[in-house]
Amino acid sequence: MESRITVVQALDERDLLVRRISDQIKRANFVDLVRPRAAVTLEKRMTREGFESQAQGALQKIRALVERYDRLNAAIITSNASAKIETSAGEMTVAFAVALRSRLRGGGPFGDMTDFEGILARKMEKEYREVQEKMRRKNEAARRASLQAEIRRNAVGVSALVSQSGHTAPVGKMKDRLDGEIRENIKRRDAPGQIAEGAPEHAKGNRMPAVPEPLRVFDPLDICKKAEAMKEEREALLLELDAKIKISNATTWVTV
Repeated sequence: MESRITVVQALDERDLLVRRISDQIKRANFVDLVRPRAAVTLEKRMTREGFESQAQGALQKIRALVERYDRLNAAIITSNASAKIETSAGEMTVAFAVALRSRLRGGGPFGDMTDFEGILARKMEKEYREVQEKMRRKNEAARRASLQAEIRRNAVGVSALVSQSGHTAPVGKMKDRLDGEIRENIKRRDAPGQIAEGAPEHAKGNRMPAVPEPLRVFDPLDICKKAEAMKEEREALLLELDAKIKISNATTWVTV
């Protein structure tokens, strides 16, 4: 006999049937051993007729439960295909809302591959972190290379000066003093008014020649903010879909 129930009731009964059918299949016995002249089966100790009746009854019960499950499923699918809900993403059928929710959660046959928004947001954040780290490494390498090059030039200059003067005692102290000045100038390499490389030697004095400007992250889309906004929109839509689907299921009737 047909009955009229809400989609929520149909879903609950369908979920219960999954467990009931599985339990019935596990408990059912369709085959036993028997001796040619024995009146009862070997394992279950039932008459042949009794065992046959029990096996037939178990089979019929399982089939009836499966049939009920299929009717419930058909009613739910038909209802979801016609019932509509309003969401921030626009009007959609409940069937599409369920499919969209499943995709955002990474469900379905493709698993997490369909969580496009989540994958994209994580890719944006990862790329920004990688480029930021690359910038740090390259700038540090450039700073070290500039420092080493100037120290080598300084060493050559000090040696030449000492050779011309004929004195050797102050070489170490002179080199240490100039090396210290070079390191301080390296720290201030981005300061305004720096003498450009290639200027006359008398204009440079002990100041550092210009080095390439430090690299900066080029982020025209402000990608981290977009990634965060995308994740927030995704979570908000999931919560909204959950709520709207539940309300629709609780107020929509089906006949089974």
